[in-house]
Amino acid sequence: MRIEQLQYITDIERTGSIAHTSERLFISSPGISLAISNLEEELGVKLFDRSRTGLEPTVTGKKIIIKAQEILNRIEEFKLEAKSGSSEIEGQLSIASVSSFCKEIIPKTSVELKSKFPGITLKINETGLGQVHKEILKGNADIGIIFDPFPSGEEHQLLVSKHLFDSIMMVSFRKDSALSDLKQIYIEDIIKYPIALNYDYNNGKDKYFSQTFGEYNKLNIQVQSQNSETKKHFIAHGLAIGIETELSVLSDPFYQREDIIVKPVLGLTPKISYHYIHLKNQHLSTAAKVFLKELMAQIESFNLQL
Repeated sequence: MRIEQLQYITDIERTGSIAHTSERLFISSPGISLAISNLEEELGVKLFDRSRTGLEPTVTGKKIIIKAQEILNRIEEFKLEAKSGSSEIEGQLSIASVSSFCKEIIPKTSVELKSKFPGITLKINETGLGQVHKEILKGNADIGIIFDPFPSGEEHQLLVSKHLFDSIMMVSFRKDSALSDLKQIYIEDIIKYPIALNYDYNNGKDKYFSQTFGEYNKLNIQVQSQNSETKKHFIAHGLAIGIETELSVLSDPFYQREDIIVKPVLGLTPKISYHYIHLKNQHLSTAAKVFLKELMAQIESFNLQL
């Protein structure tokens, strides 16, 4: 039994095709087929059945593939431990993330990572919450960084989610707003004000608002835009107020302006939870693990009210 045989069967379980695995691993299809046949002969079991959609693991095959992935994970852990103090770790890593992380945390993480591990190349895709899920499920990204809600149903079964941290909600407004007179701002104080958001509230975000704002989820959303700068113009002109996570506020110079006030929204029990996600049947590479380690270090360096 060889390590590459374990790599082949775990990758085929994910892609459903020897051809796709061949392209991903730069190994000839006949070579992979022969390696799997030899492994099946050695173990005395059939690992895959053919179907109209490709190769499907047998019942026994699924159990063996889970064990194979555990072995590969342990090997990666050994490699990480051996190279933990070394700059020799290499690899290309693709990250899909919601925008709040792309303002400062990921750039600072990238700088530190490049300094310590120059052989690691990062590809960053800043996108919306739903698109992060899609990029991971399609195999276009190794790690996704999201906030609640975590996908449910079939998607939930395919993904692993690990908690990063929680962020409180903040409200932003012009200094001459009536809200400036309040020492503390509760959710009841802002529901009558027009709100500007930089995503589509009506496009699958009802669950998000219900979880976050409870009985006050029907907010007065007056401005919706995919461009965060549009929202800021309305806030700066006193035409609307903004609702942000604390992370977004701390990483954006707009909210440090003298004419803009930012305060916590009190009366909200839940916080916004940030997570990283990856495919359940795909182990994290050594490069991914050192990235996540550095990411956590950068998160802890922020002055968040955790």
